[in-house]
Amino acid sequence: MAGTLTFLLISSLLQGALCRTFNISMPQNINVLRGSCVTIPCSFDVESRFEDNLDDTCKAYWSDSPLFSSRNAKLKPTKEMTGDLKKKDCTTTFNNADFLQSTKYYFRLECNNALKYIFSQAGVDISFIDVPPSPTLTPSTLEVKEGTSVSLTCSAPAPCWSHPPALTWSPNLGQSQETLQENQDKTKVKTSVMNFTASHLHHGNKISCTAVYQKQDGSPDVTAETSLTPDISSGTWGIKMPQNINVMSGTCVTIPCFFDVASNHKINLDDTCKAYWSDSLPFNSENAKLKPTKDMTGDLTKKDCTTTFNNASLLQSTKYYFRLECDNALKYTFSQTGVNISSIDDPPSLTLTPSTLEVKEGTSVSLTCSAPAPCWSHPPALTWSPNLGQSQETLQEHQDKTKVKTSVLSFTASHLHHGNKISCTAVYQKQDGSPDVTAETSLTPDISSGTWGIKMPQNINVMSGTCVTIPCFFDVASNHKINLDDTCKAYWSDSLPFNSENAKLKPTKDMTGDLTKKDCTTTFNNASLLQSTKYYFRLECDNALKYTFSQTGVNISSIDDPPSLTLTPSTLEVKEGTSVSLTCSAPAPCWSHPPALTWSPNLGQSQETLQENQDKTKVKTSVMSFTASHLHHGNKISCTAVYQKQDGSPDVTAETSLTPDISSGTWGIKMPQNINVMSGTCVTIPCFFDVASNHKINLDDTCKAYWSDSLPFNSGNAKLKPTKDMTGDLTKKDCTTTFNNASLLQRSKYYFRLECDNALKYTFTQAGVDISFIDPPSPTLIPSPLEVKEGASVSLTCSAPAPAPCWSHPPALTWSPNLGQSQETLQENQDKTKVRTSVMNFTASHLHHGNKISCTAVYQKQDGSPDVTAETSLTPDISILPQILFSSDCVRTASQVNCSCDTEGNPSPAVQWYLNGEPVNQSGGFEIFSEILNLTVHRSSFILSQPQVKHFSTLLCRSFNSLGSASQLFYMSKFKSSAEFQANYERM
Repeated sequence: MAGTLTFLLISSLLQGALCRTFNISMPQNINVLRGSCVTIPCSFDVESRFEDNLDDTCKAYWSDSPLFSSRNAKLKPTKEMTGDLKKKDCTTTFNNADFLQSTKYYFRLECNNALKYIFSQAGVDISFIDVPPSPTLTPSTLEVKEGTSVSLTCSAPAPCWSHPPALTWSPNLGQSQETLQENQDKTKVKTSVMNFTASHLHHGNKISCTAVYQKQDGSPDVTAETSLTPDISSGTWGIKMPQNINVMSGTCVTIPCFFDVASNHKINLDDTCKAYWSDSLPFNSENAKLKPTKDMTGDLTKKDCTTTFNNASLLQSTKYYFRLECDNALKYTFSQTGVNISSIDDPPSLTLTPSTLEVKEGTSVSLTCSAPAPCWSHPPALTWSPNLGQSQETLQEHQDKTKVKTSVLSFTASHLHHGNKISCTAVYQKQDGSPDVTAETSLTPDISSGTWGIKMPQNINVMSGTCVTIPCFFDVASNHKINLDDTCKAYWSDSLPFNSENAKLKPTKDMTGDLTKKDCTTTFNNASLLQSTKYYFRLECDNALKYTFSQTGVNISSIDDPPSLTLTPSTLEVKEGTSVSLTCSAPAPCWSHPPALTWSPNLGQSQETLQENQDKTKVKTSVMSFTASHLHHGNKISCTAVYQKQDGSPDVTAETSLTPDISSGTWGIKMPQNINVMSGTCVTIPCFFDVASNHKINLDDTCKAYWSDSLPFNSGNAKLKPTKDMTGDLTKKDCTTTFNNASLLQRSKYYFRLECDNALKYTFTQAGVDISFIDPPSPTLIPSPLEVKEGASVSLTCSAPAPAPCWSHPPALTWSPNLGQSQETLQENQDKTKVRTSVMNFTASHLHHGNKISCTAVYQKQDGSPDVTAETSLTPDISILPQILFSSDCVRTASQVNCSCDTEGNPSPAVQWYLNGEPVNQSGGFEIFSEILNLTVHRSSFILSQPQVKHFSTLLCRSFNSLGSASQLFYMSKFKSSAEFQANYERM
């Protein structure tokens, strides 16, 4: 026994000595763009005695386990995918990265000789990304004089050497030169150097570099962009702004604006400078029409006169000019050019790119929706319907410095999308309290599956005497697509089989959709032609295309009464002054004659649309917006739909209604009972009040907010006197107040007082808010603890509690390690305080077991002191099915057989050995012992003396825990000798 142990020890030492000359060099990490190719730079060296074995028989293998062979390797690249192995170049290119997983890969070399080796010393971590990294600009800022020679360098990672990204400059200001450069770790980067001479025409105009990465899986190319805005001083007076800006009434508007001054005045650009605008020339600071405050303009010291007006009603439809005045010699009106302001009632049109969509099923699609953003601080909110996949939003800049909000929706085309409208809606928020306005654009995709198929509703209810539309979309076999031409006609029947001769219904061309675009939607102007039964569709063209779509049909049901309407919400219980939107929806079985909707009484503006359901049927909707008043209380509000008959009989109507409950105003206030604040941070006190009905008229722009920690008090002795920009809209009973530095507050209860320049002066003593100062509390993790099975989908929610009371500066949450996608929200509690949450989703793996997962909240201080952090964590307990590892093996010596069974699992698995199928316990002639290798892996060793081997043919190791079991069978006749085992081990 001692001799065996000595031999094993010497063998292990010898193995270590022999492997010292085997080494490999490759990057530690490579980020791979999903769907693209990837190159792994790789070079190796072998022990001197194996140099002559490097020949044309050598092959490369890769796997995500440090123990593998050519048979079970995960990746087996061909010769043209690898470097010259004879020259120790194992660089490998995978033309489709989808063959890889997000894990660590190791390299193995196998030749048709003694050279077989796994380079387990180092591996490369592959990480998949959906969005390419932004290129790098050098220099990152550009501030030069006009006439200076400039060289800008754009660099973008090139993970695939055979398909590096294409770099483009916008605008292209001069000659550019591209190279593919090599980093220290052998990865490569694509660079483009653009040379040009700086001009005043470049000042303030964004220069961008875009990298386009080509996908190898057929999906659309993806782009990444970086940019800078040059500061080019011309030394002369000049200004740049758009010629025209369209503004919606009630919204805010941003005027992009950049100027230059004479060289001798550059030194005068300081903090005393102010902006003025007027629609007539000449003018100065005294008679200027518009005098924006500093927070409404850009940095005038950097020649940025961009100005945002929070309410466009201050502007008129005319041309405005800019004037700069500083408390020194710099006073100048830029009369060279002005901006034409045009007021519009409707929101601007949106753009879809591409505007039509005709692709095959399975194609990766990217749709871009673009909406003008006339106000940078309140760009429109974009939504897709239906939401078919992930969308990414950006705020992009045009050449004239105006901006546009874009949303890119990415999805895989399916036959389920065919003929179903995809729409993008932009919601523009009004700043004057009036309802938001929306704009919409859409397309109807043509998705070809290449097989026969049809899509229509299962059921349609039809009123006698009216018209009816059957939504219908079909697909044909690929070889028949060319036969879709103007000769094609539609036929319908309620029995199978049928053809054009015996079809029950033969609609004319003007009754059907465009059959060449696979649209078989059919409108029957008089539903009396139809019976209550199932109808099927047939297509016949003057060529080989003749087909009855018997896969599915539509059930037609005749009804006497019109369908029911829907009101949303179905009940209305609000306070007086609340903005209300009521939506009335009525089915529209005939698209050419949808029902007419009317409100009674008509309380405000209403907007009608014809919307599409998922099954392509349509519904007429009317949205009525108004402000709730005590005059509406108890008075029925009804919506009536009038359906027109096409057979000359009287129209029919349907109605739905509700009776609103509108509460009238009395003195009252609502705010949290307690708010915890950290010293040095900002704090928001959510606050809403109501006034007696007779004082509602007094809520005007003269009203001001006051807070104090003692009663009684007034505006004279109030402890806190917030300015208007610190409070909500008091005219709408919103007294929410943000204090940018909580050091203004004390640990006490604060009360609110309202004072207006009229009879309205009132202290709300009914309730106050207790302010408490605390250290940052630990975030909360849900669930905690985490005990799941391997493979389970996990969602961890990290919540940063109060103090997160400052809405403008919520804490930043980070996960360590980042195991998957995380989504952050700022949620509102019932008492109107807010909490920051982050939800991380991942799949539980044995690699997570016992490894701490932490969530850290970083709270930003507003008094200049360092940020403070708080952390919470959990250690997951991942239940793992037993598995027997590849390292398990048996070795025969002259005196005995040594077998090891390496098993992984949680709970820690037990091991039972079996000889010839019979369980074996430790006894004379057998020796069984265990050792723990790590948290979830342990080894069971079995020693059988050589004389006993001839009595047995098989040895089995069975590993089991509460989740299940695994086993491995060893055959006595196939046991390796210790010399064979050593030789194989050295080759690995």
